[in-house]
Amino acid sequence: MNIKRFGQGNNLLWKDRKRWAGLPLSFTRYFLIEKPDQWVKFFTSIGLFNTTDEELYLFRVFDITVEQTFMNKIFNEGTIILHVNDESANKIEIKRVLNPFKVKEMISDYVEFERRRRGMAVAEFHS
Repeated sequence: MNIKRFGQGNNLLWKDRKRWAGLPLSFTRYFLIEKPDQWVKFFTSIGLFNTTDEELYLFRVFDITVEQTFMNKIFNEGTIILHVNDESANKIEIKRVLNPFKVKEMISDYVEFERRRRGMAVAEFHS
């Protein structure tokens, strides 16, 4: 996939697909994109012919959960749940991606980076 659809000059930090038994057999795609010195956003793209794209500024994340079933553990995949303060949803599920704990830590690091860049604390955006 060409990340130019997310804008010129952006960097792809991470991408994966929703998986079935470890295989990327889904049209649900996840991206972590950075526009240097401006923002880091999480994107979800669902569909093949008709697609729905959603985006989330990472500074809106206030908690992260990882869920793994027994089968997920066998295939080293899991679901990451981002608890967010956003008008469209209060949580975003990143379903069945590889290395969920590494991805969670990476997202968590970028969340903190974005908060520091914007001079924000968690208490500033809880409702």
